[in-house]
Amino acid sequence: MKLQPLSQRKTLSIIVMLCTIALFYALYAEYYLNIEPCPLCIVERVDIVAIALLGFLFALHNPKQLWLTRIYGLILAIVALCGIKIGAHHVWLMNLPADKQPLSCGMPLAVLYKSLPLHSFLAKILMGDAECSKITWQIFGITPPFAVIILCVIVTILAGLLVFRNNAAKNTK
Repeated sequence: MKLQPLSQRKTLSIIVMLCTIALFYALYAEYYLNIEPCPLCIVERVDIVAIALLGFLFALHNPKQLWLTRIYGLILAIVALCGIKIGAHHVWLMNLPADKQPLSCGMPLAVLYKSLPLHSFLAKILMGDAECSKITWQIFGITPPFAVIILCVIVTILAGLLVFRNNAAKNTK
């Protein structure tokens, strides 16, 4: 029995489905379990939303040209690698000793956004603060940023399938 390669539309649909499930769980945790996301959690969510939206748009387009499919896969892989980087930084912050953890400015994100120029605001958010180093909940025994890393690794692998596909498996429906 020979395994058939996934079509590009099915591959993109799997990416969108995984990201959507992750986002729904994050919203469930925030609004039903009342777990407030830290700044890095919000940045990780933005990355997952970007992957889901790009995957959805690429699946809708469903290009016939192999080169365009490869570009779409490369774009998704780059965005997923950004998610891995952000998640890894978040995990690193969580594992710092207490005396090495960053101090919190204590300001909510809305106040920070209004009081800082955009480039300073983005730099501050991406660095994380004391809120980002707290482990307040887990998913199946792993922390949310580590779950984001796992999700982004899966997306990177699936995007790699799009990048390195051959002409024979190009666009089977």
